[in-house]
Amino acid sequence: MKQLKFLVFMPILCLIITTGCSTIGKSGKYYGVQTAGKNIVFVIDVSGSMEGKNEGNVTDKLRAQAAEKAGDKVGSMIGGPLGGLMSKGVKRESTKLASAKRELGPAIRGLDEATRFTIVLFSSSTKHWKKGLVQATSGNRTKASLYVERLKSSGGTAALRGLKAAFAIKGADTIFFLSDGFPSDASSGKILEEVKSMNSEGQITIHAIGLGDNKDENFLKKLAEENGGKYKEG
Repeated sequence: MKQLKFLVFMPILCLIITTGCSTIGKSGKYYGVQTAGKNIVFVIDVSGSMEGKNEGNVTDKLRAQAAEKAGDKVGSMIGGPLGGLMSKGVKRESTKLASAKRELGPAIRGLDEATRFTIVLFSSSTKHWKKGLVQATSGNRTKASLYVERLKSSGGTAALRGLKAAFAIKGADTIFFLSDGFPSDASSGKILEEVKSMNSEGQITIHAIGLGDNKDENFLKKLAEENGGKYKEG
């Protein structure tokens, strides 16, 4: 039994070690795309489906249920306080929001100090980490990373609102747009038309990242292609 617990424990330990590295590591890329812009806005979907919640999406609900069961099983097999810790870790780190955090934290910490940046969140509404671009000083990178680690998900997928909020940030030249679902505040065609109007001079490059099985891949690909960016699957 001890050997079985050890075999179960090792992959979970690796997961925790990897997650720990993501809270202190640095990267010059976000989902494989170089963070080369000098004025970057990270636009992040924090809708309920990012943690399998409240959007009626069967795939996401099943994923959340599977993570819940796996966490409970690991906890019961290991037992004690350590088992409880492992159980919570498995549940927390298996969501799409956890994936986004693992990528975004190192990308922020890897920004050059000459870069300016901010973060825009969208669900049913939008929220800013900072209303304007701030210099990527060591202090600001640390504060932004801690902000990312505390993110929670709820609500719908107001993609158009998120993009409008990003375009309203003065001086932005690069947007990283991440989503796991279909826009809930406008059709994809309408959003692309709006973005074309807002970006008529092509001053802003938009990279798009799609997570999970139920993303609007066609929309995300066109968003990137029509705005000089790259599309990546997370």
